[in-house]
Amino acid sequence: MAGAVTSDGERPIVTASFRTMGCKLNQCETAQMEEALLDLGYRLVPWDTPAVVRVLNTCTVTAKTDRECRREIRRALRLDPGCRMVVTGCYAQVAPEQTASIPGVALVLGNLDKLRLGDHLERLLARAPLFQDAAGIEPAPTRVTPYQTAPVFRGDFFRHFSGYTRAFLKVQNGCDNACSYCVIPAARGHSRSMLLADVATEVRLLADQGFREVVLTGIHLGAWGRDTGEGSLADLLSALTGFQKTLRFRLSSTEPMEVDDRVLQVMEAERTRFAHHLHVPLQSGSDTVLRRMNRPYRSEAYLQRVHAIRGAFPDAAIGADVIAGFPGETDEEFAQTLALVEKAPLTYLHVFSYSDRPGTRASAMKDKVPPEVIAARGGRLRALGVAKDCEFQERFQGTVLDTLVLKERAADGRLVGLTGNYLEVLMEGGDELKNSFVPVRALRRGGDGRWEGVVA
Repeated sequence: MAGAVTSDGERPIVTASFRTMGCKLNQCETAQMEEALLDLGYRLVPWDTPAVVRVLNTCTVTAKTDRECRREIRRALRLDPGCRMVVTGCYAQVAPEQTASIPGVALVLGNLDKLRLGDHLERLLARAPLFQDAAGIEPAPTRVTPYQTAPVFRGDFFRHFSGYTRAFLKVQNGCDNACSYCVIPAARGHSRSMLLADVATEVRLLADQGFREVVLTGIHLGAWGRDTGEGSLADLLSALTGFQKTLRFRLSSTEPMEVDDRVLQVMEAERTRFAHHLHVPLQSGSDTVLRRMNRPYRSEAYLQRVHAIRGAFPDAAIGADVIAGFPGETDEEFAQTLALVEKAPLTYLHVFSYSDRPGTRASAMKDKVPPEVIAARGGRLRALGVAKDCEFQERFQGTVLDTLVLKERAADGRLVGLTGNYLEVLMEGGDELKNSFVPVRALRRGGDGRWEGVVA
């Protein structure tokens, strides 16, 4: 156990708190770090509680995200100046010097290095008295291992997912795509897959711990199996249906062309085993913009895939990412994006305002769209996304929905449930309903977007 030995020969219990920014893959990796520290005897405490060690697992998907990471670091140090602040994740991977220069940061770990968090904390906590003000430690050491040309998948098995009813399972990492706006390949390295036997072991461990839903995550989830030769995403999903019948599986963001007919056939054959929810990034509805983005499809192909999903699962939630104001985006190209989103059977949007990422090809492109135009276009896309979400959800008024009741309750004491098609439902009920699937009738949608329901 890390830390100084007390006068009676016992090592003190070291408290640690975690905060995750960004994607579900980061949430999965935070759970792995938490598991490792629990095994070493640390005690986990909430983020808003004073802690000896704070670990911020960062994201770097946009310039805005980078700013949010820096703000969160400074905010946490103001609230808990005596902590040892450890910054890890994608922002730490691509900007380690900038991260380490923030006053009070005690350690910077890259994405490969955070899987050995316990070892790094042993050295960090031995450097000075346990409760020394972290702001007095300069400079912050950095451990950022570069990605190899041909890496293999790394990730230890873990048995808990703190505070959750659903578990996020990282089955793939990295990306070999070369989208002109994206820094994630630099932050995550080349695509690599968890071996199928290891996926099976991990799923069984999670099922044995009582989880009822497993969200399959990856940076490029649809690339699973290409590097190992074990098949495709469809082969993975087919294998998963062969065991752990108590689990529901949900796919995180998946490239549209990789939700192919085989994937849909596997999901259709086991309709109750898979959440009727797919997130398929669009980015633009203009073919000329898609070419500049170096996206591997065109608008008509995307539209066909989304209609295929809707045909297979009429009740599915189908989401998309869209970038507003990509360099050179004309009024006509933006109108093409609006038109595609309007006619596509999408149910919600994640809208991103374009921001330059140093080192990307898009950053060097000319004809940058003015910020006020980007903001206006983003606003129109968000309004369209809200309208499509309302239209989709109105279909379920009065219907009975198969709902997974989560462990946590709402602020007013009611149970919180999540349907396969990503509707959040509030209901009255006892604790015996937690972590189980129950039929819930959707009565009315509240102002916060959540449904009020009753157990049917």
